[in-house]
Amino acid sequence: MSFDQKILVIRFSSIGDIVLSTSPLKTIRRAYPDAQITFLTLETFAPLLEYHPDIDALVSISKRMSLIELWGFADHIRRKQYSHIFDLHNSIRSNLVTLRSSSPVYQLKKPRWNRFLLFYFHHNEFGSDFSTRRMYHEHLGSIWKKNDDLPATLLRVSNYEKKVARDILLDKNIFDEFIAVVPGAAWKQKKWPAEKYIETLDTLGFPAVLLGSKEDTICFDIAKGSSSVVNLAGQTTLRDALAVLSNSAYVIGSDTGLTHAAEALGKQVYMILGPTSPETGAGVNLAGSANIETDVWCRPCSQNGKLPCYRKTQVCMDSIMPNDVIQSVLPG
Repeated sequence: MSFDQKILVIRFSSIGDIVLSTSPLKTIRRAYPDAQITFLTLETFAPLLEYHPDIDALVSISKRMSLIELWGFADHIRRKQYSHIFDLHNSIRSNLVTLRSSSPVYQLKKPRWNRFLLFYFHHNEFGSDFSTRRMYHEHLGSIWKKNDDLPATLLRVSNYEKKVARDILLDKNIFDEFIAVVPGAAWKQKKWPAEKYIETLDTLGFPAVLLGSKEDTICFDIAKGSSSVVNLAGQTTLRDALAVLSNSAYVIGSDTGLTHAAEALGKQVYMILGPTSPETGAGVNLAGSANIETDVWCRPCSQNGKLPCYRKTQVCMDSIMPNDVIQSVLPG
């Protein structure tokens, strides 16, 4: 099959950011319906985008690729002669990859100054309509204008994968509707306490399935304290986890990649936010989903929530009570 144009879209990491990049990907597809669109990411995250309808070719590279190897890969990109390159990452790696290309590059400009003012002086220069999806779109060139819509994020799971996930759940005695729970996060400051999850899930009374990696010890803590949960942490591939999410009734969890992925699968998400906020890329997008947060003057305090809290107790997380989550899930 021949294509009039060849387009390269770049986003290397991580799960949540790649999920959010599927919104501008849809806009690019709308602008160039007959183009061949190649998406470049890291090998670790490539499975996330399998079966995506707006991607014609999925290319991945190793995170451990050396500078010399990246320089050689940049020559490969140059020889591809893409008509447009959309760099939605703007990292050292993405700059190296595109350095040798003569193709026009539309590159994300990160709001570093605004974030500096927000984190260190708590002065917010972000517009009320700011979102990561909008930020991506603002750097697509002439194909998107300020008042144009922002497409929803999108991931796909095959029917076969859904069936495999249902079989896994049946084997764990999950026969009816269940809540998917993603309590882990890369940084402990973004984790709501295990005992509050236990109280919340016990009160809701629905079966719950915990998802995460084997490093997410909070999943094991919750499983020890609640008889209504099935702990799949460390037992699923990324594709397996997506399939489990696609079978769930709704999702509760931290500001982390799988909760963003759940929305891209069309699931209502109740995201518990502490040190991060929409200005840092956190938060939900779908109607029916909800951010569960408290208005504390010192948040957000860092881009990804890794900054240790200077307080004796982390007020932004500790002040969120189980009833706050329950009332969001079961209003009225």
